[in-house]
Amino acid sequence: MYSLKIIVGVCCFLILSFGAALADSWHIETVDTSGDVGQYTSIALDGSDNPHISYYDLSNYDLKYAYWDGSAWSITSVDTAGYVGEYTSIALDSSDYPHISYFDAYPNNDLKYAHWTGSAWSITSVDAAGEVGEHTSITLDSSDYPHISYGDGSNFDLKYAYWDGSVWSITSVDTAGYVGSYTSIALDSSDYPHISYGDYSNDDLKYAYWTGSAWSITSVDTSGIVGWDNSIALDSSDYPHISYYEYYPNFDLKYACWTGSEWSITSVDTAGYVGEYTSIALDSSDYPHISYYDLSNGDLNYACWTGSTWSITSVDTGGGVAYDTSIALDSADYPHISYYDLDNGDLKYAWYGPNIGINLTTFSAISSDNAILLNWNVETTEGEQIAGFNLYRGPLTTDVAESYSFPLQKNDADWTQVNPSLITGQNPYTYTDGNVHGGITYEYKLEVVLADESTEILGTACCAPTPPAFAINKVYPNPASDVLNIALTLPQSGEVTLELYDLTGRVVATKDIQISSPGEFAEQLDVGGLANGVYTLRATQGDLSASERIVVVR
Repeated sequence: MYSLKIIVGVCCFLILSFGAALADSWHIETVDTSGDVGQYTSIALDGSDNPHISYYDLSNYDLKYAYWDGSAWSITSVDTAGYVGEYTSIALDSSDYPHISYFDAYPNNDLKYAHWTGSAWSITSVDAAGEVGEHTSITLDSSDYPHISYGDGSNFDLKYAYWDGSVWSITSVDTAGYVGSYTSIALDSSDYPHISYGDYSNDDLKYAYWTGSAWSITSVDTSGIVGWDNSIALDSSDYPHISYYEYYPNFDLKYACWTGSEWSITSVDTAGYVGEYTSIALDSSDYPHISYYDLSNGDLNYACWTGSTWSITSVDTGGGVAYDTSIALDSADYPHISYYDLDNGDLKYAWYGPNIGINLTTFSAISSDNAILLNWNVETTEGEQIAGFNLYRGPLTTDVAESYSFPLQKNDADWTQVNPSLITGQNPYTYTDGNVHGGITYEYKLEVVLADESTEILGTACCAPTPPAFAINKVYPNPASDVLNIALTLPQSGEVTLELYDLTGRVVATKDIQISSPGEFAEQLDVGGLANGVYTLRATQGDLSASERIVVVR
């Protein structure tokens, strides 16, 4: 029997025992899998706490919109006129109708705006004066009029547009150098705009707000290369809170807030290369909640202030997840996060809330004839409709009780999904995992999938030893400048292919290696000719594969 008690935010969570249900936990859903979808995602919650998400369809170059209607996801292509939908940002009006700002990359290079009228989508080009509209952020005022911050790529300025009821008013807020990247906007109690943004000329985090008569502009953080992927929210005193990424030298998630007399700046998460694609929201106590990407592990992370310390959780560790995260808090101050799964090209959604009414009564794993037979039995307590199950396999740690992080999810190690398709049937359920070898003790996690596509990890089971699995053990240095060293575990002889992908999915480097015998193996890959940025290293041998995130910096 395993038990633990964790405090996250201002909420206390109940003790977990094997076979019993949690009071609250993280739920993870895949919303859209129709092609390469989910980039530049943005989330807002309606009056019923249902999520509304804008995002980019890279396969068709469209702006898309998904919302939960209470029983299913409704998905729409909003704008298909060219290469549209990058840098989306969404806000809901008092009727819960969506308003979306986004970039028309081709053929117009415009800032565009789409909103639902109640019967149709109304689409407008807001600013067409050059290459404008990247890094957009939208919010609505007390009259439901849109206010948008964005970058001017032609002049490298920070711009701001708002609808006054009859026309769009457009202003260049900051023109001092290369400014206007990674903008984020919020309105105060007087409907005055506050904007956080990046200054490329000085590598600073900047902040601008309207005083009622003029723009006040401040450099918030100048310590290194900071201000990337920033996000702003205002508290009940109209003070700004900003989450952002320190790209260099520390690669940390940072947070700045105005105390009323000065900026207070904190490094929230320093465990590796963390903090990209941040998004911030404040709860009813004005405490910050931040979603962000953990580049070192390819995880979706979530940090919140408890009132005395930062609580940090890995929400989804499916590999290459959590690009372009966006967070919103519901009426109970629970977080809801939309994000892009790069490895699978999917739009995903994670939310924290009440657990489903399913108990796992038995779960066992038994080794037999170079395979592992898994058996489990469940009972439903609230009439939940089960669509099926997934199984995840990982190496067993030496101290199981300490290996769990809360909430119980497939986020505690490098877990691999065992089943290629959903496991269905009736109680008692069975599944045979034939892709195992001797030498490692495995632990399995059982995930239930409901008819509404929500999921929950029910429990774990352990099995006897099995051989080393195909894996990338280590890549170093990371970041790399010229040569990347790669340590592999290979369970069999044969050809191994190393491939390096950029963020668009294009192969930028490849290398084939012949392996004469299984075991540990080291190889090098030349990255000296690559542009600075984030890449995915993939190693394959037959039907076996593994991947890791790397950064190239020179």
